[in-house]
Amino acid sequence: MNEKLLAITRFYFAQSVFMNNIHYKAYKRINKRKKIFSFTVLTCASATLLLLILQLISIENNCNFGIKTVSYVGLLVTAITLIVELLNKENLTLIMCQHRTVAEKYKVLRDEYMNLIEDIMSGFSSESDLRIKKDSLQKQYSTIGENAPETTTKDYKNTQSGLGLAGNSNEEFTWSDIEIDRFLPQLLRIT
Repeated sequence: MNEKLLAITRFYFAQSVFMNNIHYKAYKRINKRKKIFSFTVLTCASATLLLLILQLISIENNCNFGIKTVSYVGLLVTAITLIVELLNKENLTLIMCQHRTVAEKYKVLRDEYMNLIEDIMSGFSSESDLRIKKDSLQKQYSTIGENAPETTTKDYKNTQSGLGLAGNSNEEFTWSDIEIDRFLPQLLRIT
């Protein structure tokens, strides 16, 4: 068994696990933001409708004070709605879809890396075949990363926490054998 080949494969396996999870965390973060924007817009639209009804009632009752007050409040609510819509100009559904698609691609890659780890540990395949497969998977990993939407520091920290990692703020993409083994079935662990 080639220990260096196994080490690099285990590293990219762990990276794939992490990247799968971070993109799902980003998906959830954006979904929460989308729901807040939708609720705000719905609330403002409902308030505008209510104010229109109040304005009609004020006109029917010939109440100038009511007409003025409702008109000013209506303008304020309309302005708030426009500001919210301007802040929400990006298509959050599209971004969510991109994160989910990338997460699923990393999940497939994770499973392929797990199969490669099994092949390396079993010793049935030739080293050259294993290296070709590893190189192919690394190219896939790079391609997925190049086309992935951005994640945030919060997504990163939430992923660390969700995966039960130490969460050392100075580390980036380093893995202990114990951490990697937590993501693998018992028979593929080395510690």
